[in-house]
Amino acid sequence: MKYILMKLTYITCMFIGFFMQGQTIEYSQKLTAFEASPGFPYGIPNPKAPEQIRDFDDLIGTCDCKSLQYRPGVANDTLPLLWKWKYILNGNAVQDEGWFGNDDTFQSSFTSIRILDPATKKWTVPFFIPQLRGDPQIWKGGRENDVIVLRKEQKSNSGDDIQSILTFSNISDDGFNWEGKIVNHTKNTSRVFWRIWCKKRRD
Repeated sequence: MKYILMKLTYITCMFIGFFMQGQTIEYSQKLTAFEASPGFPYGIPNPKAPEQIRDFDDLIGTCDCKSLQYRPGVANDTLPLLWKWKYILNGNAVQDEGWFGNDDTFQSSFTSIRILDPATKKWTVPFFIPQLRGDPQIWKGGRENDVIVLRKEQKSNSGDDIQSILTFSNISDDGFNWEGKIVNHTKNTSRVFWRIWCKKRRD
């Protein structure tokens, strides 16, 4: 009788263990259901997030781009840029990573984390580079009709009120264009400091 009770206890413990393990695996899968996976290498938007989570949907994937930065009034060399976009935080945010330059004289990289405020439905976008010293620069904004516009208010070295404006345009599943512009509200002037043209890579 004692042996039978021990056997039953062992079987019961084994059953509970398997059950709990299954529950843990199922819970873990729910926590990461919208992360990058073999079936969805760039993740997918979380259906419980605000609909604006899809603002960057056409950008998701890997793009081959041409990057052209400007000094005041002068264009630098056009450089190749690889720009990769994916959903993170279980489909509740977007991260982009970029690598540009050439093999001989200049190489650089960057990344941004794009967080959607569920109350305002606007994006907060901190920008990071390997050489970052201090706090990252942060832009805010969202979709405006057919373009995505992000803005950052700041002061120039001379004390002027200026605004940095980043605009995504010509957005489609085939690619997009990007422009960075500085608007000086004090002097009523503006200048473009960076342009990028991207074509979606078909994996």
